[in-house]
Amino acid sequence: MKYTRIFAMLLASAALVSACNDDELAPGNPVMNITGNLGSACFGDSLRFTVNASDQEVPLSTIHAELYFGDEMVSEEVIRTKESGKDYEAVVGVPYLANIPDGKATLRLTLQNIHFTTTEQIYEVSLTHPAYPELTFVAEDGTEYKMQKDSEDYVYSMTQRFPAELKGKIVAPAMGEFGNEITFGYENSEIKPGADGLIPFSNSAPGRYTVSFNTFSFEGSPFVVLSLNGQQMESTGETTSELQMTLAKGDIITPAGFPNFSDWFINPDFFTKNPDGTLTFNAYNGSYAITADTGKLMLGAYKLNGSEKATLNEDGTGAVWILGEGVGFPSISSQPGWNPGQGICMAPVGEKTYQLTVVGGKTLNIESVNFKFFGQDGWGTELSGDMLTSKSDIIGVGDGKKVEEGGNGHDSGNLYLLEGATIQDNGVYVFTLDLTQGINDAILTSKFAGEQQFEEKPVYLNEKKMVTNDNQVYSLVTDLKPGDKLTFREFSAIYELYYDPDFFRFDESAGTITFLPIAGHYNVVLNKLDNTLSARMVNADGSEMTLQADGSGALWLMAWGLGSPDQDHQFGFNPGAAYSMAQVAPGVYQFTGKAGPEKDSVRGDRYRYDYLSVKFFHQNGWGGEFGAGALKMAGSTASLLSNTGNFELIKDVTLEMGATYRMTVDLSKGIENGTIDLVKL
Repeated sequence: MKYTRIFAMLLASAALVSACNDDELAPGNPVMNITGNLGSACFGDSLRFTVNASDQEVPLSTIHAELYFGDEMVSEEVIRTKESGKDYEAVVGVPYLANIPDGKATLRLTLQNIHFTTTEQIYEVSLTHPAYPELTFVAEDGTEYKMQKDSEDYVYSMTQRFPAELKGKIVAPAMGEFGNEITFGYENSEIKPGADGLIPFSNSAPGRYTVSFNTFSFEGSPFVVLSLNGQQMESTGETTSELQMTLAKGDIITPAGFPNFSDWFINPDFFTKNPDGTLTFNAYNGSYAITADTGKLMLGAYKLNGSEKATLNEDGTGAVWILGEGVGFPSISSQPGWNPGQGICMAPVGEKTYQLTVVGGKTLNIESVNFKFFGQDGWGTELSGDMLTSKSDIIGVGDGKKVEEGGNGHDSGNLYLLEGATIQDNGVYVFTLDLTQGINDAILTSKFAGEQQFEEKPVYLNEKKMVTNDNQVYSLVTDLKPGDKLTFREFSAIYELYYDPDFFRFDESAGTITFLPIAGHYNVVLNKLDNTLSARMVNADGSEMTLQADGSGALWLMAWGLGSPDQDHQFGFNPGAAYSMAQVAPGVYQFTGKAGPEKDSVRGDRYRYDYLSVKFFHQNGWGGEFGAGALKMAGSTASLLSNTGNFELIKDVTLEMGATYRMTVDLSKGIENGTIDLVKL
């Protein structure tokens, strides 16, 4: 009886187990009901819809939403479904990819229960590129620029004055009911949505140019990369780049990315330009920094010691630098002056032999010279008169003694043009500095190497032909009055120029140049090397004016902390290179500009914010001047400047960075009753 009861219980248990297994293995019946517009969307948009998911027999598991471009799944969302009969919200992103044409995509929706039973619905979605009204370029410093739609499909652009390097991101606005704002960045040398890197747009030079972006191909422009032998040059300033290379005499260098390379000045001591556009390196074997200036269109070099500028050793090895006046690359207008850091490095053509090749009237002043050899790019070691002997028939070396003391009247070691010697216009001269016996027995020689041929490329200002001897710096003496318009012919880069703000007003929208000072004779200078337009008032024959007792004529200034167009071009105290102020009313002179740093200044930073030392002169150099107390300070000028002979910022006083200042000297009541006023505009 006991066994019969146990057997019956076992049979009942087996029947119960069998019934449970039948339930668990039931396939179920998942059902989806979709609501929402799935017929169309934009690239970069979202497909948003509601799925009512149910299964009356078996618990649900997941909803899979998959978007396909052709056979490739490009987007996916998985939703956990815990309750039957519930509505689930789904969002499937539509990726924005380059070079994908408008067309059809496939949305596949799959509902699955815990027994892997599925039901599927497929939708065809029409995809189009968003027609943005505009894009926004956000620069690295936060400045925003609007990019407008071009006539070409998908292309957006902006045209303004920009620095040579313009880094930032492009932001596209959200479009449609479920659209998303899209930010385009830079990754692996490509513009991509969502990339973290800044897009490194770059132009050959700062100025007015166009930045564009194609929302179909994701291509942007401009991207100018300067390279030598496939190695990218590194930016060192707004217009300058350099690349450190180990080179041997005769090495071939292949430049790439250089705009208008046929117009560039190539330092002839370091390089020979070949017909195929390559360069042959001429200097002695060693390490060099190759320099490029897209503003001046100049390629040069300097000697390195490790990664730093080389200096001169006592045995004559190393590097020799030139500072001073009367010589400059790519023209005399770019002479280094006595400014540390602006020196010219002579080319080592032997282990202890250095060379400088110049052209009269182009890179060497034919009237006078006053430069010196240094052992570094600045003050320090220098070749004085007792260390240097000249065997040149045109150049002498100053002995530091006055003529009445039996000397030659020139500063020790300074080179000068010998009396009776002439430098031929367009004549090529090769100067060689021999230091094979050490720096205390230096010998300078010179050689005339023939005449450089010059083919003029004329430029016309108001239909008058301008004068040039190098196709880089043009000038014209002409009569102008306030409100006159200036027009150029055979020169179209007016948007690239920096206009002296006290002489000219440039209207970018109209492309017009208006003259501002009082009526008179002016020498207008177009400098294609620096991309500047400047002027100075002159006599009818073009000669320099001097200041008259009644305040008329010309007022000249020399200064540290003032420069044009920036602090890389400080005026300094170089006689013959003073700045002639704009006379904006009879006897009233002014100088306007922004305050900026000495290093890394930008165009328009004509005031150094933390240091000024300014003096006013009656002529272009030493002579009549305004000494201590000669000009009364007007307004609040005394809270900014002191005058002990030079006008200087008061101790602990600085100008506001980025603010615009105007210095006005009023001599309308005569030079004995002059005032000076410095104000922030």
